[in-house]
Amino acid sequence: MAFKNTATNGVKMHTGDPHCDAAHATLLQGLKALGTNFIGPTETISNSQKGNLGEFITFQIARGVFGPHKKYAGNALAPLSRISGAGLDLTYVYLDPTSALNDLIFIQEIKTTGAGNLSYLDQLVPDYKKLFSTDLNLTLQSRLQFLQNKLEYEEGDPAAALRVANLGATTPQACSRVKLVPTGISSMNVGAPESKMLSVKASISAFGWSSTNIEPWHIALSDLEDRLLRLARGQS
Repeated sequence: MAFKNTATNGVKMHTGDPHCDAAHATLLQGLKALGTNFIGPTETISNSQKGNLGEFITFQIARGVFGPHKKYAGNALAPLSRISGAGLDLTYVYLDPTSALNDLIFIQEIKTTGAGNLSYLDQLVPDYKKLFSTDLNLTLQSRLQFLQNKLEYEEGDPAAALRVANLGATTPQACSRVKLVPTGISSMNVGAPESKMLSVKASISAFGWSSTNIEPWHIALSDLEDRLLRLARGQS
């Protein structure tokens, strides 16, 4: 296992196992498996690429956590694209085999920072605020519609599409089957990530979401800025 996690005060903290270099090796192998076109040895990495790589890293961890769920990833599968596509970062849909009443959807938004503080992780809050904003292209309903279309027209599963449609609601308070997984990625030994993610959770709860439906993650890797650059260049 390339990553391990511990849960403290409701925050899942992830880091390399047995160390960050082992996680790096596994991530590099995953990038190669995607057929990634790495940047040149003297090229720099853009902020969009850093964010995309953060989504890729998160998705590699999430694949083990959300094993039986349907998984939908955009930028995570094209991590070195210089453009970050719109839409949710990562989404997982659980369709219960015994009852549709137990169906769930998990929405994971991710922020990646190599800075000496964690203030950028506060930008997770507006990401979730958009789910019930005035921009109809960014609302929870429009995101669910996107998943419905994929299920019905790309995967040929209209029954699953209908079940996804039933997961939405008109207010955060009514979204009992929508789980939020705000995720921050930073270097190890920077700031107080647990406190920061709990602060993010509290801010999202203020929009009306039940705190029990919010499970923050934090991912820490040593020398994150340098590590992201080496991953982008295909270097160990």
